Amino acid sequence: MQFYSERLRYEKFTRDHFEDYFRLVSQQDVMLYISGTALDAEGARNRFERSLRADGQQSDMGFVAVYEQASDLYIGLGKIVPFEDGFTEIGYALLPEFWGKGYASEITGRLIAYARECGNIESLLALVEPENQASINVLTKQQFRFFREIAEGDVVRHDYILDL
Repeated sequence: MQFYSERLRYEKFTRDHFEDYFRLVSQQDVMLYISGTALDAEGARNRFERSLRADGQQSDMGFVAVYEQASDLYIGLGKIVPFEDGFTEIGYALLPEFWGKGYASEITGRLIAYARECGNIESLLALVEPENQASINVLTKQQFRFFREIAEGDVVRHDYILDL
């Protein structure tokens, strides 16, 4: 699974991507709205291995490493994965040095296009912390709409949906 957008290249995670993945998820700024805290090496390895196992069960979905085409620099990740209740979830995470360059919108737009190319996905779900206004802006620019609020213990998340 490899595809491209205007400035970016996407390739499905393999074990070779762990170093880049760890560099991403070990940063507190990146993980604040994802898990609440940066991951240590063991936590990152466990989460990465779970992702690889899940990805191995499906050839047309999963986690993708994202690179700038011009520089071949790793900028972050994207995901398009099965989710509860028959939904398909999309998401992204970027290294802070690539924030504010339009990459989140480019990744989201390309994952939407990919979902349409698959032909069997009816809607996409994006999970967002209510305080993450930057991600909410990315989603609403792509025509996602607020769908529901989910409380999980002390944590609340907002789900945004896009019908394809």
